[in-house]
This record gives sequence, structure tokens and C-alpha cells, in this order.
Amino acid sequence: MLSRVASHLYWLSRYLERAENMARIIDVGHSLALLSGASDDSGALELLVITDTLEAFRATGRPISAENVARFLAWDPSLPSSIVNCLESSRENTRAVRGSVTSEMWETINDTWLQLQARRRSGREPVDSEFFDWVKERSHLFRGVTFATIRRDQPYQFIRLGTFVERADNTARILSVKQVVGQDASDDDYYRLSSVLRSVSSLEAYRDTYRDTIEARRVAQLLIFDPQLPRSLRSCFDEIERILAALPQESGRQARRLSAVIRAGLAHGDLDEVLGMGLREYLDAFLRDNNALGSALHSGFMEMR
Repeated sequence: MLSRVASHLYWLSRYLERAENMARIIDVGHSLALLSGASDDSGALELLVITDTLEAFRATGRPISAENVARFLAWDPSLPSSIVNCLESSRENTRAVRGSVTSEMWETINDTWLQLQARRRSGREPVDSEFFDWVKERSHLFRGVTFATIRRDQPYQFIRLGTFVERADNTARILSVKQVVGQDASDDDYYRLSSVLRSVSSLEAYRDTYRDTIEARRVAQLLIFDPQLPRSLRSCFDEIERILAALPQESGRQARRLSAVIRAGLAHGDLDEVLGMGLREYLDAFLRDNNALGSALHSGFMEMR
């Protein structure tokens, strides 16, 4: 497969997954702000820090508030990772490789873009749960159509690879939202942790696994180490390892090495070691490693030679 085609396939799924996860992050941030009832804008500031957009937001000159931050992360045309820009980038990457995807896949992603434009033309740029649910549903629809219609060859593998690299990044970011491991439990902590679990569609999985009250240690254990949870870090890297095994072995040696090291840490890691390091510090280190993997994947499979 041409490196250019592999790159478009990889990024069309990364951008779509990023749009979905940006919706999840903003939604959980809104929920936590409502739960806290705080009059300050610390929650909005934290959203900017978690999404790595603080400097970009400050450059707009707007005051930090929950409404301004949500609108910036969802709709701002100057922010490359805003939901609207991610959906546009996903569509443009899909259009560039229409010969490598099915007609149903193209129609789904194009219809998502047309619906988004219709919302904008109607004068509405919503930042509410209904809009965030719509973004998640469109992402789910595309994945379902992809699974049902495309051959299991290299294009399929690069689409999946982009999904899981991006998903691992965003699960780590969401877990860092208002993380409270090691603090005394309170009602606020319970609702905060419930919101975090809902944001990664894992509340039911938590209840099935533990059948008990929601505790911070268990949330961290589930979202980092559980191999059966689709959005856990461990599950993402199990999938990445399987995908890399299915791709040409003569390419991507550095990416394979990095992936194996990260997965080994997740497969054999221990929560006490994580907490000894500090959960926030562990997640920051994971994000750096995941970014390094993304760079290695680009060098190994997607650079023009």
C-alpha cells in the first residue's frame, strides 16, 4: 500500500475518534461543573489543560468560562482539534482515499459533515448533551459501517490503528479529569467518578465487574489495566499489537518496539506501582509514550519515500 494512502486511512479514523472523545471530555467537564456548583471557572481551565489547548484559547482573548471553553473546543475554526475541524479533517481524508473505502463508509462520513453544516446554517452551534451524543453516535455509526462493509486487509488495519492510538490518548486524558485516587471518599467523589465512567461508556462494565460502590482505585484499575474493557489502555494496546502483527513486517520496527514496551507495562503493571508514582504523573508519562508511538508509526509506515 502507498504511504500516502496509509496516512489518509490512519488519520481519517484518528480525527473521527478525536471528535468523539472531545465530545466526551467536554460533556464530562460540563457534568462535573454542574455537580460541583462552583462559581469559579477552575473546571473550564482544567478542560483546556487536559486537551492541551490553554495557550490556543488564551490567544483568542476571550474570558475563561464554561460556555466559552465548550464553544471553543467544539466549534472554533482556528483550533485544529475542535470537533468541527476534526469532522472536516476526517471527511477530507476519507475523500482522498475513496477508492480504498466502501461507498457506505464515504456516505456515512459525508452525511455527518452535511448534518453538521446544516446545524451551523440554522444559526445553532450547540454545546449541550444532545449535540455531544450526536457526535458520539455518528462516530459509532461509521465504525459499525466500516466493520460491516470493508475487507479485512491493509486499509482496514490502518483505520483500526488510528482508532486505538487516538482512543488510548483520550482515555488517559479523561481519567485525569478530577482524578481523586488517594483522597478521602465523599459524595462529590462518587458523582465525579460516575461521570468519568459514563464518559468512556464504562459505568455498566464497572458495576458488572465490582458489583459495589464506585471507588477511585477500582476506576483506575478498570480504565488502565482491564483487558476486556474496550476503552481501557490495556485493551487499546492489545488491539494495537494485533494490528501491527497483521501489517508488513519489514516496516515500522521502532513502532513495534515502542508498542511492545507500552503493552508489557500494561499487561504486567500493578496499580500500587502506578499510585506510588502518582496517577497524574503516570498518565502524563503514558501520553508522552503514546505520542512517541504515533511519531514512530508515521516514520515507519506513512512517510513518503
